[in-house]
Amino acid sequence: MSTKTGGRSRTIAVDSDTERGLSPKTFRLLALGGVGILTASYINVLQDVTAVVGGTQQLFTLVILMLAGATVLAHTISPKTATVLSVVAGALGFAYYLTATGVGVGVVFSSTDKLLSDTVALATGLSLLQMMEAGIWTLGFAPGPVFLSWYLVLRGRYTLSVIPGGIALLFLVLTGDATLLPTLLGTMGAIAAVGFGELERYRGTIMQADVLAILFAVMIVLSLSITLVPGGTSGPAFLVESDHDGTLEGSITSSPDRTTIAGDVDLSPEVRFTVHSEEESYWRTGIYDRFTGDGWVRTGQTEAYDGAIAPPPGETETVRQTVFAEGPLDVMPTAPHPVDIEGDIRENTELTMHGQFHPGEPLIEGDVYNVESAVVNASAEDLEEAGTDYPASVEERYLQRTEDTSSEFEARTAEITADADTPYETAVAIERHLRSSKGYSLNVTRPDGNVAEEFLLEMDEGYCVYFATSMTQMLRAEDVPARYVTGYTSGQQVDDNEWVVRGLNAHAWVEVYFPDHGWVAFEPTPGDTRDSVHNERLEDAREDEEDNIDTERSEDVPVSETETETADADALPFEETDGLGSDTDTEGNETSPIGGDGPAPEQMPDQYGPIDPRTGQGYDPNRSTFDETDFETDDESDETESETPLYAPENVALGIAVLIGLAAGAHRTGATRRVSREAQLQWHGFQRSPEADTERAYRRLELLLERRYRPRRPGESTRQYLDSLSQVGYSFDDRVREVGRLYERSTYGGGVSREEADEAVALVDAMAREELPLVGRFWR
Repeated sequence: MSTKTGGRSRTIAVDSDTERGLSPKTFRLLALGGVGILTASYINVLQDVTAVVGGTQQLFTLVILMLAGATVLAHTISPKTATVLSVVAGALGFAYYLTATGVGVGVVFSSTDKLLSDTVALATGLSLLQMMEAGIWTLGFAPGPVFLSWYLVLRGRYTLSVIPGGIALLFLVLTGDATLLPTLLGTMGAIAAVGFGELERYRGTIMQADVLAILFAVMIVLSLSITLVPGGTSGPAFLVESDHDGTLEGSITSSPDRTTIAGDVDLSPEVRFTVHSEEESYWRTGIYDRFTGDGWVRTGQTEAYDGAIAPPPGETETVRQTVFAEGPLDVMPTAPHPVDIEGDIRENTELTMHGQFHPGEPLIEGDVYNVESAVVNASAEDLEEAGTDYPASVEERYLQRTEDTSSEFEARTAEITADADTPYETAVAIERHLRSSKGYSLNVTRPDGNVAEEFLLEMDEGYCVYFATSMTQMLRAEDVPARYVTGYTSGQQVDDNEWVVRGLNAHAWVEVYFPDHGWVAFEPTPGDTRDSVHNERLEDAREDEEDNIDTERSEDVPVSETETETADADALPFEETDGLGSDTDTEGNETSPIGGDGPAPEQMPDQYGPIDPRTGQGYDPNRSTFDETDFETDDESDETESETPLYAPENVALGIAVLIGLAAGAHRTGATRRVSREAQLQWHGFQRSPEADTERAYRRLELLLERRYRPRRPGESTRQYLDSLSQVGYSFDDRVREVGRLYERSTYGGGVSREEADEAVALVDAMAREELPLVGRFWR
């Protein structure tokens, strides 16, 4: 409430919830809710990671224990002790992670540089899902910030309480795991905690809402811009796009570290590279070992290549090839299993944890390199007898399934593989089922849930990405180590030992691990329809005279049935079965691909089973060579900044946030008041009554005197104020006293005339122009 004394208004504080608005208790609850939202935002990000690798229940249990512990200890231990406890909890979790990964706690003291480089890698875009023991890492990461944030907010340390959670969320933004929604929600939670906490602390009113507005603007801007870090892949989706967006190649090579399964795709007929090779082959570029439900992730980091790679176990055959880049390439296609590389780009070559080459910098047109690859020689009988004595490293990495894998998916897979007695028979049964029961199409709607499950149980058709994804996860459901492989098929053969590879040759397939032999390629995608679709696209491109679709050696080579058999068909080397969901045995009798009457592997038709990566063809009973490789996802899309429209929603939202923050900041710092005062000093305003104009002129005079000398003190009258200034030696002319005299007459006397009011205004205008001569010069 307020009273008026001596012509001046004075506000009196009233300790009433009605006068004050919301009660302090309400503000406190809102601040607690803000920290809760902030905590939930980064725990949600960690939950997404554990949903892929396992451990969600342990994560939630740990969070609940930390919240309960903080609640119990909030008023029994000091903030310093609480901070020490949170640091100890984080250290113990980190030590457990190092132990679980086999690195050991000693690395903290013996390999500080390596530890630091890994931390920097995470902070510049290395996703948590690329870490080997991501689930354990989340359990070590969560306790510290959860405990300390909740402890501090319960103690009323509102600003401090958002720091641990804010750092946790920021770190997950930098790794690229925190998407826009949880980032914004966490930001809003932090705003609420600090803003409402300040209102509760100072018993504030809605007039102090500028605190919230400032925080809102600052944190929104940070949340939208902080991901633009060098080397990171976590930038806002609206700022980057792939050169191959919307194509099959783009869906396969969308990222060097992870790929998201797309819906409808097109084919790019542009030439990517040419290969001179002793043998025809699939040209591998990447492998993904961790399935997220809607895409794949490659675990591990790349390191500089420093020498030859050990060949696969068992008998191998050497294949040499020379690759010519026909345009920019972010990958290094090789025949499987690459063991050495030669050429000028050797110094630019990196090696992934899976044993695949990757360019440190994108290749450019004209770059050339030679590769030596080791191809596994193994017969069907060899693979039958391989057994299940898998290395621990293979089991840990290549049997991963998401936590939400359904019992229906497992049951259907078990039904399809019911008659399989060995991992080899299991792989052949799954491959046969997918090739015979699903159609090939580039026009599909990507399911919202688990893609592998949806494709097996609900979808009738898809393209190679869907076939390879489902087969990989079905094999893992049967405890057979498998991985999702990407690259290119052999391409168009233009000479005895030369192939031209285009974007439409992009492909995905499956590799299965066999002890003492290594990784063997399987092809679950049916061939006939795919070949016709891809060849038709190339024919159309030639008719339309599209750019970059041929080399000098390929432009006169027709898209023919012969070419399909020798080049593009090798992407899908097996013939279709007789009828949907059925096959024929060697005697022409119909059999079921699901089991029951299915033939033993040695009786199966040649079109089923492992593929020879050199020829792309199926099992040859006389001599089969299969691929063994340990390679990774090296496909790195060309990411360029898109031209976001000026009035795009994200830009408008960002602009509004900035304006709100600037306005609130100006209000909080007094800038708006100062600007208002300067404007009032220089411009009197529209004419009103003589008394009102005289009073306004005097108020302007006080602003001028405050600017020159000092403000009028509370309770100090006009005459006392002016006398005080003259008594301490301040000098000012008679205009000041004249305006003061007219103001006193207007307020306490009989009033003033129009002429006297205009005189007061004119006197103050003149003194204001003298105070700011430059402004006064323009004003005149």
